[in-house]
This record gives sequence, structure tokens and C-alpha cells, in this order.
Amino acid sequence: MKKALSISLAATLAAALLTGCGGSAQSSSSTATSGSTSTENSGRPTISFMIPTFYGTEFANDGSDTVIKTYEDYTNTTVNWRLEANDTYKDKFGMTLMDKDNMPMVLTASGAMDANIVDAAKKGAFWDLSEYLKDSEAYPNLSQANENVLNALTVDGQVVGVPRTRAIGRYGLSYRTDWAEAVGITEAPTTIEEVYDMWYKFTYEDPDGNGVDDTYGLELCKYTGPLDIMQTWFGCGNEWVEQDGKLVPVHQTAEYKEALDFMRKIYEEGLIRPDWATVDTSTWEDGCKKGEAGSFLDTMDGAKRIWNYFTNNNVASVTDPSTTATMTMVGPVNGHTLATSGYNGFYLITKSGAKTEEDLKNCLSFLDKMNDNEMLELADYGLEGVSYNLNENGNVVMNKELDASQTPNCGLNQAIAYIPNMSSTGLQLEKEQSQIEAEECQEMNEQYAVFNPALGYLANSSVNAEVGTDIELIIEDARTQYICGQIDEAGLEAAAQQWLDRGGAQLVEELNTMYQADAQ
Repeated sequence: MKKALSISLAATLAAALLTGCGGSAQSSSSTATSGSTSTENSGRPTISFMIPTFYGTEFANDGSDTVIKTYEDYTNTTVNWRLEANDTYKDKFGMTLMDKDNMPMVLTASGAMDANIVDAAKKGAFWDLSEYLKDSEAYPNLSQANENVLNALTVDGQVVGVPRTRAIGRYGLSYRTDWAEAVGITEAPTTIEEVYDMWYKFTYEDPDGNGVDDTYGLELCKYTGPLDIMQTWFGCGNEWVEQDGKLVPVHQTAEYKEALDFMRKIYEEGLIRPDWATVDTSTWEDGCKKGEAGSFLDTMDGAKRIWNYFTNNNVASVTDPSTTATMTMVGPVNGHTLATSGYNGFYLITKSGAKTEEDLKNCLSFLDKMNDNEMLELADYGLEGVSYNLNENGNVVMNKELDASQTPNCGLNQAIAYIPNMSSTGLQLEKEQSQIEAEECQEMNEQYAVFNPALGYLANSSVNAEVGTDIELIIEDARTQYICGQIDEAGLEAAAQQWLDRGGAQLVEELNTMYQADAQ
């Protein structure tokens, strides 16, 4: 029997939207009225731009004037910043949507598309960006936005948002390299069978060499994102899947049941800890850090943090004690891994603020140019000699004496869409090997990442807005109960029927009506 572990119970991890309100407006250069088409004496267009403030020091630190002049000269645009406190940004955002007389040209939305934004879009509050974002000559950066991501920001066939891009291939499998060597695994697993074999050996073949039965193959916790990743290995899709020309929730597929049977098997065989469903998310990585589990299934950033823990705490490799332990980052299994939504927040160009097509183009031009290497470096690194220096390798080393709230570039990253690049392809940060491999794996993952084909339709769905969260919990709870043997197949089927009865049937119908309309 495995040694029982005392695990605290805590609230489940929730994906928090950026929220905030109540900050004072602050202009970077002029005091142009929101929505005006005024220009500076230089003839530059002026745009107004609302963003959240996290520190209260945005655009107001030593050196900020230099940063402001640099981006305005580069983009040939004067920006009238409207800063609103992050703590209540969501409330302020909602109030701004109703205040047409004081609408900024560019309105930053945090998190994902919600019902309020969809409703405003249906009423014509935002410019349709569909054709503009195809113009590679006018907008060489923005035109490279991922179509799957843009689909999630589409209302009634109109793309209304410019996504603030995040890595699509963040999720995947990683494991302790030395443990694999200790049990005779010399190549990274690529199939489900190979992963199972690794987890079994990590559990029962004493990978840490201490002679005690105290290890697990995979570390899990009450946050069930890893289960979503594992499901994709079986080909069932990401929440929804397209089958025979229709959108189908994955729990209605045969592949989903196959995935759950696999998860139930690794639970019954003890390859994961028996109390995984109560392990708090805040302590989740500890299992791998402390040598209790050999593999991690979530983001590459999580694997990087575990690797860094080994390095910072001199955790010796079990096969070569003269070196520290490391992680191998695999990513996809069976040719699949879970895709993120591909964005976290987005920019809306409002018709009450940007009243003319010229205003719209000025906003898009600024957003596009801010994705050039020069501006990415300015936003992310700041000023050389102040917030960073170059080392002998020509790489960027950040000034550790300045925290994020003190840098001259503080706030400017809120105006970066990170399209098509997540960072500059010019100046590079000096990085640990763990960071280099995490980024390489994320990039490789993108070609295998499975998107949710229903994202855009869910954002437009009135049924989903009303019952989506509640009925999703029905399926999530039943999945956990089935894996842990608390319900059988009949219980799983009962939960699926409850999902249908409480609004799922109407949701399927509504999504497919929209989906078929787009297909015509």
C-alpha cells in the first residue's frame, strides 16, 4: 500500500478574468477626447485606448517619457491612454460599454468573449474587422492571426476582436529524465501504450532507488485540465468535436468513453495517488518536486518550474548524483494535445469612439506596428541601461533591481497583441535551459494542438450563457466519479441524460444551427 498523504482541501482552480475599474485616466501625450480624429501639430493621428492598470505607475516611471516618445515616433501615433484599475476593471468595462459619449477608440476586453460583449456586438457597437485582418499589405502582423482564434472572436459572422495572443501549444506531457533512465526508458514515449508503460514503471520499479514503494507515475489534482489533455490522445476532441458535419460534445463520443476507461484503469492500478481529486491545485507541482511522482501533465511552464526547482535546490539525479535532475518535455501523445483558446483578452474597436474608417485604420495601424520587433523589445524589455543590459552573448539580462512596477516600459505590454510572435525574434532574453526547452516544446505542440471548434458559437449562444456552466459541471463531476469507481457506466449515462435534460439538447441544437448557417 502507498503511504497515505495528508492533503488539504481547497477551492478548485478557476480561470480568473482580468477585472478592474476606477482608475484615473492618464494621457501619454495629449488630452485628445475619446473618439476624436484630432492630430498633433506633427500631423500624427491620435487614438484613445483603454487598458487595465495593475500597478498605478504605468507610463509614469523614470524613463517613461522616453518610452512614450519612442513608440509614438515609431508608430506615428499619439495615444491618449485611459487607465482603469485592474481590481474592478470588469465592472468599469461594462459601464464603458453603456457610455457611448465617452467611448475610447480601442477598448481592451479581458479574458474571453462573454454575453455582454456579444450583445453589444449584435447591436453594432464594434467595427467588423474581418476584411481588414486579411490585408497583409496594410497590416503585415495582424493579418497573421490564427483563424481558429479569430473564430472565437466572431459574432454573427463578423470578427470583432483582435486577440491578445497566448501560446496555443502550452499543454502536454513531461517527465523526470533520470527516472526514465533508471527504469530503462531511453526514448520519449509517443503512444498511449508507451506512456502507460512509463507510468507503471515509475510506480512499481522503484525509479528513485530508495527501496520503498512510495512513487506514482503521474501527479494529478482536483484541477481536471490534465484529464482534458489526456482525452485528446484518444481522438475525442477538445470539449466539442466535428463529426459527420455536426458539432458534438465530446462526452457523447465513443473515444471519450475509451479515454475514461483508460483513466479508470490507471487509478485502479495505483499509477496515480488515490486521493488525487482532493489534492489542492496550489500544491499540485509538489508531488514532482519532492520526488513523489515522475510525470506532469499540464503546461510546459509547469514542467519548467519543476525543473527550476530541481536546479535551485540541487536535487540530484538518481542516475548521476553529480548532476541535478531535469525534465523531458514531450508535449503530444498519439499525435494530439489540447489547444488553448489561443488568446487571453482582446481589443475591440468601437464605433462610438472610432467614428470613421480612417479612425479604424489608425487604430489597426498602431496595433499592427506595435508587434514589430522594435516595439516588442520596448514593451517587454524597456530601455537598455535602465531596465536591461546586454551580456557577452548579446542576450538581454533584466535589471533585477527594478520590479515590473518600476520599469520605464510599465504598461506598454497591454498594447501588444503578440501577433505573429510571442516575443522579439531579434534581441533575446538570456534563458535557462528549462525555458528554452519549454518554448521549443510549445512551438512544436502547436501543430498537434486540438482546438475547440465550437468556441465561437458558444460565445454567441444564449443557451450556453444561461445554463452552460451548470451543465458542464454535471459532466465533470461524473467523469471524476467514474474514474474513481464511485459510479458505473449506468451512472455515466444518467449524467449524460441529465446534461441533455437541463439544457444540453437545446445547446446542441442551437450551436449546430449556427454551424450549419456558416457552412452554407
